[in-house]
Amino acid sequence: MIQRVQSLFLFFAALLNTVILFYAPIFISSEEKKIIMKDLQYPSLLLVLSTLLALFAIFQFKNRIRQLMIVYLSRLCIAISFLIFILFKEDENQLYYGSFLLILPYIILFFSAYFIKKDEKLVRSADRIR
Repeated sequence: MIQRVQSLFLFFAALLNTVILFYAPIFISSEEKKIIMKDLQYPSLLLVLSTLLALFAIFQFKNRIRQLMIVYLSRLCIAISFLIFILFKEDENQLYYGSFLLILPYIILFFSAYFIKKDEKLVRSADRIR
C-alpha cells in the first residue's frame, strides 16, 4: 500500500495541503497583514476536503478506479478553492506565495492519477494474458 509511488504522492499532496492551510500566507494586505487560508471559510473547507480525500484515496489501493475518481475529486476541490479565493479577493489584498503553492498539490495529484492509471493498465494486461 504505502510502497506504491502513487500512495507517496497522495500523502505528500495531503501534507502540502495541510501546510498551505495553516502556515502559508495567501494574501498580503496593504497594511502588511498576512492572510492565511484558514481565515477564508469556503476555500479552506474545500482544501480540508481535498486533504481528506487524498488521505482516503491512499487506502483505496484495491479498487484503482475508485481511487482514481477520488483523486479527480480532490483535484477539483483544489481548483475550485483556488478559483474562489482569486475571484473574490478584495482589491487591497495582493497575492502572496501561498496562493501559488496550491499549484504543487494539484500537480502532485496529477502524477498520482498517472501512476494509478499505469497500475490499472498493468493489471488489465496481466489479466488478459491469463
